[in-house]
Amino acid sequence: MKTVTSRLLISAAGISVAAGLALGGGIAANAITPTPTSSSSSSSSSSSSKPAPTGVPFRAVSAKAIRAQFGTVPSALQSDLKALHGKKGADRKAAVASIESKALAGSYGTDVKTAASDAKAAWKSAPTSLKSALKAAQSASKTDRTSDFATIETQALAGHYGAAVQSWAKTVQSNIQKQQAATVGTTSGSII
Repeated sequence: MKTVTSRLLISAAGISVAAGLALGGGIAANAITPTPTSSSSSSSSSSSSKPAPTGVPFRAVSAKAIRAQFGTVPSALQSDLKALHGKKGADRKAAVASIESKALAGSYGTDVKTAASDAKAAWKSAPTSLKSALKAAQSASKTDRTSDFATIETQALAGHYGAAVQSWAKTVQSNIQKQQAATVGTTSGSII
């Protein structure tokens, strides 16, 4: 469970990680997709204009993160995430910004809205030390990376990276524990 929480906390922070350590061997379908920034306040609708930044770490609304916390992924979010496949460059950035905006607006339901809002608040206040630790962990060997992510999670849960990150980490951890307990209860009941 610690690895699951670690991966979701880390991936929600915008860091793409190696395949399969978290949720049963699946490879993350989407690579790192930084939130685009707008360099001008032009209202032009040209294809070269960049969408406004949402501040949501995109991985916070990934299918894996939402499914681990809430057991299911809303169909509208599934469709939008599937539509990302094959998109590149500006088209992909615009689609990601749209997903982030919809998540914050509640278009995918209250669970996703809450997850996106909490992640945005935590990442906004995340200290440089967390961002540096995440970058270092990402570039570490696979063996060291797992240990580094576990250390980052422990520090986040202990408040080392501030109250907002701690609160968010505890919320994600609690949501995952509730979902796992519900799944185990359902599975055990069906077996007996």
